[in-house]
Amino acid sequence: MEGAKKSSIFATSNKTMLSVSNISHRYQKDFVLNNLSFELKTGDYCAIIGPNGSGKTTLLHIISGALKKQEGEICISNKKIEEYDVKELAKQISVVPQRSEPVYHFSVFDMVMFGRNPYQTRWNSYSPDDEDIVMDALKKTNLLSLKNRMTSQLSGGEFQRTLIARAIAQQAPLMLLDEPLSNLDIPHQFEILEILSELNSTKQTTILMVIHDVSLAMQAIPKSLLLKNGRVTYMGDTQDICRKNLIFDLFDLDENYEIDSLGNVRKKNYICKLIAST
Repeated sequence: MEGAKKSSIFATSNKTMLSVSNISHRYQKDFVLNNLSFELKTGDYCAIIGPNGSGKTTLLHIISGALKKQEGEICISNKKIEEYDVKELAKQISVVPQRSEPVYHFSVFDMVMFGRNPYQTRWNSYSPDDEDIVMDALKKTNLLSLKNRMTSQLSGGEFQRTLIARAIAQQAPLMLLDEPLSNLDIPHQFEILEILSELNSTKQTTILMVIHDVSLAMQAIPKSLLLKNGRVTYMGDTQDICRKNLIFDLFDLDENYEIDSLGNVRKKNYICKLIAST
């Protein structure tokens, strides 16, 4: 792909960054996650793909500590998540949420500076080092010219970049993103993917990202985890998703659908039927 360069699936270390073991979670009586296990090495860049209701967001919430797990074990850098206090965990994991409204009373600079909170005491303002780190994050996300603008005045793409800049400033080795490309137009989608690919390749940041567009995952994200009914149905090379026809099973597609080598899914004869009806 032009621009958003895909990191090598083999460019990771042997050190385990994230270990998820036998995680189960229920809402009332229904399992959202059911005995789910996987691990990521330092420097892995992995997509989570699955139908609505498959447990993708719940999984990220549990990994981040925002939602308390009911069964199983999660380790970050070989340490159980329960053994971290809030600040120490924030130094390990940064989160870019699925939906977030702009904060009207903060500038872009201030919003990104929130990423430095785990490194500051309650009474101290930010240090010169904090400012340098924030300015670098703004530069990486092409936001330097907007640093004094209020977040309420940003476009959707600009605000999404601000949230990613905040996560970059946090300098956590593991970044979780929940559908960061949703509601963005095509150029902004590729812009975000370029930023993440650069972060992964230059800083070895381990990235776990929920994404719905299979074709974008095919172009930019080396590994994929397929999630259905709260279970991992596949984890490995993203390119194998199409080669092994895994998308058909994942989304319960029948013979009326087809998928090309780039991950584009279409319904057979659908366009012809639309033309005929006009």
